[in-house]
Amino acid sequence: MAGYPIEAIENILDYEEISENMARQGEFFALRVKGDSMEPRIKEGDIVIVRKQDDVDNGDFAVMLVNGDEATLKRIQKFNGGINLIPSNPSYEVMTYTSQEILDLPVQCLGKVVELRAKF
Repeated sequence: MAGYPIEAIENILDYEEISENMARQGEFFALRVKGDSMEPRIKEGDIVIVRKQDDVDNGDFAVMLVNGDEATLKRIQKFNGGINLIPSNPSYEVMTYTSQEILDLPVQCLGKVVELRAKF
């Protein structure tokens, strides 16, 4: 989900434990990263822990749903009239959506990345 948007799949592959304190802060899910658009910090195969929420702040890393079925992990930059989904890897282009495209496609926030669990 960290490259070009891929189809969002709801198959459960595994479970990740979170702390009791974290569990009190909302509902969470874990995703295994696919693709290299967020390298070097977030690599393919890493696990991200995501707090479900429908909005994030500028600069946050979020899982975004595009076209209703394509999930992507990007850094968020909001601006008057739209949003940029920014990859960390300079080989990828910023994905820019206008306010109208956000409504029409739609583009929606599934949650904020709150933890990275690297796999070796």
